[in-house]
Parts: sequence; C-alpha cells; structure tokens
Amino acid sequence: MLDSDIQLANDRREFLSRFFAASLGLMGASLIGVSLVNLLFGSTSSVGTFSLGQGLQGVVGLFFVFSLFNGKAKNFFLSAFARQKNQLRVFLFPLLVWPFFLVYRFSIEQSGEVKPYLRRITEGSIVEWLSFIFLLFSAFLLWKAVSNWSSWRGKLIARFIAICLFVASMEEMSWGQMIFNWRTPEVFDVVNRQQETNMHNLAFFHDYTWLTLSLVFTLLSFLSAISYFQPWESLLKRSHVVRVVLPLSCCFSYFLIAAIMYWGVVIEKSGVNVSFLHTREQEIAECLAAIGIFIHCVFLYLSPASKGRMTGSRL
Repeated sequence: MLDSDIQLANDRREFLSRFFAASLGLMGASLIGVSLVNLLFGSTSSVGTFSLGQGLQGVVGLFFVFSLFNGKAKNFFLSAFARQKNQLRVFLFPLLVWPFFLVYRFSIEQSGEVKPYLRRITEGSIVEWLSFIFLLFSAFLLWKAVSNWSSWRGKLIARFIAICLFVASMEEMSWGQMIFNWRTPEVFDVVNRQQETNMHNLAFFHDYTWLTLSLVFTLLSFLSAISYFQPWESLLKRSHVVRVVLPLSCCFSYFLIAAIMYWGVVIEKSGVNVSFLHTREQEIAECLAAIGIFIHCVFLYLSPASKGRMTGSRL
C-alpha cells in the first residue's frame, strides 16, 4: 500500500471513530431521555410506564454518554477499525447473540406479550430506523471509498451500488414521509398498497418484495462465502470490481440469518403457518442485512487503493 493510501486510511479511521463515538453518545442521550420521560410522567407518557427495563436502559445510556466524554468510545472504535483480526469477532457476534434472542422470543410467546414486542420491531420502530441509518451511511462510505480508485469500471459499479443503497435507505423511510409525516401524494395513494410515498409497495410489485429480498439475501450469503474460499490476494490484484461485489466473509453470518428469516416470511405469506415466526420480524432480517452491507462498506472505506493492488483478508 502506498504511503498516501496509508495516510488516507488513517484519516478515514479517525473520522469513523469520531463519528461512531458521537453516535453512541447521541444514542445514550436518547435512552436517558426516554427513561426520564417514563420516570417523571409514568402512564401519561406516550412511551409507556416506568419499569426495571426502562431503568436499565437509562443506565446504559449514561454509560454511553460517559464513554463519549472520557474518550473511551473513540479509542474503542479506533482500535476496532485498526485490527483486521476483529473480523472473526464480527462474524461470531450475530451467531452468539442469536440464541439469546431466541430464548427471549420464546419467553414473550409464552407470556403472551407478543403485541408489545411486535410494536417494537414493526415499521417506524427503532429496528427500521437502524436499517435506514446503516444503509444511508453505507451509501456514503461506498461513494467516498472509491474516490481515489484508478479503475473507472470499478468506480462506476461501486457508485451505482452506492446510489442503489441510498434509494433503499430512503425507501425504508418512504423518502422522508415517516419523518415529516406529510400526506401521501394522490398518485401514490391510488397505486401504493400501504398508501405511502415509496416504490416497493406499489401494487404491481408489492407481492413480490419478500421473494425478491429473500433471493438478494441468499445471493449476498453465497457471495460472502465465496470471498472466504477464493484466493483473495490474486483476485484483488486483478480487479477492483471483485472488491466491491464480493462482501467480506465475516458478513456471511448476518446475510445467512437474514436469508433464513426472510424465506420463513415467504413461506408464511404463501399460506403455510411457520411456528415461532411472525411476518413483521422481516424488519429484523432487513436490519441484519443492512449491518452486513455496512460492515463491508466500512472495510472498503478503510482500505483505499489508488492503484490496482489492494489488500484483503479472510476470517
């Protein structure tokens, strides 16, 4: 890697570390705010009554804010982005968390609290917001990542994908309608199944969205598996395009879980009852896939290559 590439990678790593530390602090402040609203206003608030969970949420928020101000959050991310061996941890994270989620999912099924759970993961929830944020920032990172590439073909493909990611992120928020709550234009009100300002719910495409995303997530799983078994060094020396198209192998676990969940949704939508699965859990699958895409875009952003030679690593 050239000296200019090394300096650019260090500058980008510093920027990402600062950004994520600030985002963590902002999330912490939000968690504290919600806990305080519940504590002070109780049942009169729109977010529910105060509970032990809300109290723990506030404590976590305090920890996030404290980590921001004492610099530990920035140092944590700076260290994480600097070590390629952390890819194994990234790969294992959803696999280690998933059993705990299944236990939680089973417990709420037995306790009859499925409706509150679904409200927390359905459209407009924090899960959908996270998908929007990950996809939007992925588009930005991918666009910037290829700014110093010499290959016009690789740059063109990467920026086309970045535009697609931007469109996907805006579709999640109905192009701002879910934020600003404007009235749906008449043309969309007539042809859109959910009367929203987006394209993926248009009548002629709506019924195919689940199958389409299932295939996309499956393809991403397959491509990330290929990136593990193929000789990265020889491939990357020949093509910038390969670097963009083949996701990091550590993203495989995110795409695989997303694909499995979405195929379950497809089966449910076809009229076959799948126990222990609700179709609204598609939002969790979409969020997992968005995280996998984001991880890959972060790697591309932190691995600038102005010439043909690029570095890559497996798990």
